[in-house]
Amino acid sequence: MASHEVAVIGQEARCSDVLSVRFERPAGYTFAAGQYLALTLRTAQGRETKPFSHSSGTGDPHLEVTTRLSGSTFKAALSALEPGDRVSIAGPAGRLTIPADERRVAFLVGGVGITPVISMLRSRDSATAPETVLFYGNREPSCIPFADEIAALAGERLSVVHVVEEAPEEWRGERGFITPRIVRGRLDPSDGWLFVVAGPPVMVSAMEAVLDALAVPASRAMIERFGPPA
Repeated sequence: MASHEVAVIGQEARCSDVLSVRFERPAGYTFAAGQYLALTLRTAQGRETKPFSHSSGTGDPHLEVTTRLSGSTFKAALSALEPGDRVSIAGPAGRLTIPADERRVAFLVGGVGITPVISMLRSRDSATAPETVLFYGNREPSCIPFADEIAALAGERLSVVHVVEEAPEEWRGERGFITPRIVRGRLDPSDGWLFVVAGPPVMVSAMEAVLDALAVPASRAMIERFGPPA
């Protein structure tokens, strides 16, 4: 991976513990939606490097990463960055990319597992994009990262199914967790769908069980396990 030193542009809170940080995009830096970069910061424990999916679109003038703040020294250093600070990035890397000839794609993601998916949605050509269903699980309606942007992107070729674990009485969407019943209620798993799963290991394991229950063959599933909390 090529290394670059870039300046911080700014930050945006997605909800109370989810943060996006934007950086300068180096000249000539290209990536495929779904790939990741490695970010190196100076922390209280010295220099540390962690991988992050791009949450920016492939055509955006900046680079963006989005993460849940865990309280680690790395995340503390990340949240303390200010515009103009310099950091090191290396990339891109990763193989979580949708083949151009896919015509039906279903995402099963939760929380910050949305990061490679929002990059894909920001990068897609709505006229030629595959038919897409996003099953998006979160703990509560007050913290659904990118909710407004996803709602704006939804339309004829993108439908969104929100699933909330701790739903208030007035919630009108799905409740609990993403299940085979919820998936089957929106699509026929045997009808040419490519299933994409991304997120922390516990969430990914749960979604693999869903895919098994749906009899999705391994050849029709793409899996991205995020590492332990940085």
